[in-house]
Amino acid sequence: MNRLIRFFILSSTAVILAYLNYLGLEIVGKMSIVICIISMSPFIIMVLIGIPKVDPSRWFELPEEGASSGKAGWEDSGWLPLANVWGVLWRPLLNNLFWNLNSFDSGANFSGDTRDPGKNFPLGMFYGVILVGMSYFIPLVIAIGATDSLQSDWVDGYLAVAATQIGGRWLGAWTVFASGISNLALFQAEMTTDALEILGMAERGMLPKIFATRSPHGTATYGILLGTIVIIGMSVADFRDIVEMLNFTYAISLLMEYAAFIKLRIAKKEVYRPYRVPLNTAGCIAMIIPPCMLTILLMLMARAMTYIYFAASVVLGIILRYAHVNRSKSLSNQELQSVVDSQNVEDTSSVGEQETFIIS
Repeated sequence: MNRLIRFFILSSTAVILAYLNYLGLEIVGKMSIVICIISMSPFIIMVLIGIPKVDPSRWFELPEEGASSGKAGWEDSGWLPLANVWGVLWRPLLNNLFWNLNSFDSGANFSGDTRDPGKNFPLGMFYGVILVGMSYFIPLVIAIGATDSLQSDWVDGYLAVAATQIGGRWLGAWTVFASGISNLALFQAEMTTDALEILGMAERGMLPKIFATRSPHGTATYGILLGTIVIIGMSVADFRDIVEMLNFTYAISLLMEYAAFIKLRIAKKEVYRPYRVPLNTAGCIAMIIPPCMLTILLMLMARAMTYIYFAASVVLGIILRYAHVNRSKSLSNQELQSVVDSQNVEDTSSVGEQETFIIS
């Protein structure tokens, strides 16, 4: 597809979806539920039809010798040489797993708009993890076991081909349609959480006050606008590069969240929490060690360009933060001076009135 046409389609879609997001959380939530049912239904049908056709021995087949040799050069360009071990290309595997299974922590951005968060939030997270894990694992297991495909056949969009082989062309077409609209739900959920996070930071004084503005629908107006601009800007990049760069940035944020979690457990024991992880401090530290190690491993496997992108993002963030803090201090000083001047005027006026009274 021509790059200009591709950019126009992606940017137009982003603007339309951003406007739907602007209309409110209720619309986004109801639309996401409907899309979830539609997008999951073809995979449920594929699983039911494919179970009798499964050959379990296919789950343990290794790739043919040299099947991934053409990709090894690209995959081995990271700092940590884990390109092809035991017939697995670890760098794309870990990046794809991380990409598809992350952002569960973003659910915390909805906690302020959740009824009875102490009960509903952990239940939602619990069922969400199970649903997401099963929706990935079970269809893949059935598709691998019920088809005669080679590992080299599994490229972008091949799950639709597997669905066609299992259930027919109608099921393959339904799978393509379901995959497309599921991306719409993902877009809406991600934009909502990011916009609310920006709004929360602005309300705490970490970002300019303009980002704390809510629309008549209760949504974060300028957070949505900023997210849309970023999405349109990155739509010209290669998807593979976007995945790795965003994964690296998200990995840093996860490590900071883990550190903040432990610090608050130690320094703010008395603070009320609607939901509290049922472990002591030592148990919490032991709980986060494995994900921290895997997160660091993923970062070590990134390419040099990803490190450059991250360093540039950090520098830009520091500059913007420094400029915002200085501007806030300047405005505070101006407001303080205005109050002092106003008080002086009132005092002078009061003295004048007293003198007038005495003279009279």
